[in-house]
Amino acid sequence: MMLGCCFDLAFAALLAPLVVFPGCVMNNAGEAEGPATTAQTDGAPSAVLPSVVDAAAVASRDATGPGANDGETRSRDATGPGANDGETEAEGASGATEAAAASPCPGSIGLLFCDDFEAATTSAPPPPWSTSIIGSGTVTVDSTTPARSGTKSIHVSDGDSDYDTLLVLHDPAVLPAPMARFYVRAFIRLGAAMSAGHNGFVLADLFASQGQGNDLRLGEDDQMLMYTVMGDAHGALSNADYYNDGMLPGIQFTPGAWTCLEVLLDSKAPEIDVWVGGTEVPDLHHKDFPLDNYDSLRFGFEKYAGPAMDVWFDDIAIGTQPIGCQ
Repeated sequence: MMLGCCFDLAFAALLAPLVVFPGCVMNNAGEAEGPATTAQTDGAPSAVLPSVVDAAAVASRDATGPGANDGETRSRDATGPGANDGETEAEGASGATEAAAASPCPGSIGLLFCDDFEAATTSAPPPPWSTSIIGSGTVTVDSTTPARSGTKSIHVSDGDSDYDTLLVLHDPAVLPAPMARFYVRAFIRLGAAMSAGHNGFVLADLFASQGQGNDLRLGEDDQMLMYTVMGDAHGALSNADYYNDGMLPGIQFTPGAWTCLEVLLDSKAPEIDVWVGGTEVPDLHHKDFPLDNYDSLRFGFEKYAGPAMDVWFDDIAIGTQPIGCQ
């Protein structure tokens, strides 16, 4: 894997060939080189960005411009997440929702799994959940911080010297999904603003070979929502034109607020799509990245560049149809 600024350099080579990042080396194949390591990549610092970006505004950007890699105009599918209740989402610029109106496990068609963590009787995540920790971080059931629904959520606390602090779902009764296509929805609460460094919040891979193959790592970089697939072989920023438009921000989550995140993963098509607050993020919609038929999901904080962050998760659901934020 590559460290330091090489992840951003890979994007720059793809999106803005004239951008040069000091301290990074390109090999003859045009790939960024860095120290060999089993750790993930770091992100490079960028300009200070506004604290909140309207997901709808990003989604309405001309999809025929930079980032429209499939050559088609993208628009929000009326049957997509957030549309199945026939109501307009009113969650604010970041997609944050209020616990008072929360519905943890909607009666969606095709729902395979849903957990609001209210059944937990101790601080340990209940079955079928497990944890994966490399370092001294903790993953606990939290009943003191306001949950998205009910009174309990999962609190992931990661220290500066930690790497993996993750809540793991590996249940053959849930994944792999029928037809190798599924939606995963989670409400996420960040303890701080998104970082300029690359770090992961949601990971999808094969349980027998975690972090290998066409693994997905969805998280933050350049202070915005993004993901990579197969290490750093493929990646997308929520503003694909970031290196050409004056480093305008993509999707950012408001610290301290619950944000609805939904992801479609289809390994057959292949297709990956992302919604925030029920609104599609066009620059994170790809049909050209290879995906595996994932049987494991991990939620938390995988620190590549840091800094450390506290993250909360609630109302995690998986289904074969769009789930939405209701």
